[in-house]
Amino acid sequence: MTDGGIKIVPMKRCHVKDCEGIVAVSEPWKTLNERIDFLQAISTSKSQTQSYVCVVGAETAGFILFSPDPVFARGGYLRAIGVSPPFRRQGIGRKLLSFAEKMTVRHSCNFFLCVSSFNRRAQSFYNGCGYSRVGKLPDLIAQGTSEYIYWKRLRPLPLKNRSKQRP
Repeated sequence: MTDGGIKIVPMKRCHVKDCEGIVAVSEPWKTLNERIDFLQAISTSKSQTQSYVCVVGAETAGFILFSPDPVFARGGYLRAIGVSPPFRRQGIGRKLLSFAEKMTVRHSCNFFLCVSSFNRRAQSFYNGCGYSRVGKLPDLIAQGTSEYIYWKRLRPLPLKNRSKQRP
């Protein structure tokens, strides 16, 4: 995908250091003191996760990791998304998420993700992108915090064949 100098391309080894830098300064990973194994994510033989980066000029502006195949409740799953601080609030996150949704809708009617209860900016972002909070997993990753499950229907469910139904 290309949009006015903004490109979304498959993640490669040359992007890993930049993506690790984004994770190091971003929520929820900063608070949870966690990292992402990007090398595993880009290894197609070991992972079903799709991994892409958003490149602006020569800079890595953000990344997204997701599974477009139904993995949870007949839906794809967003594993992680991050935007470099200088590129935040410029629509990069929306472009990445929209890209993942377009890839996912080919395989799944639904898209799911989890957001840490303390990550209010992310919750606001997903609400603004049409996601609804549908569940809560208390103490899933860290004691005293919850992971909220968010959901978006990407396409309508097929209608049942009504000609076979009796009145």
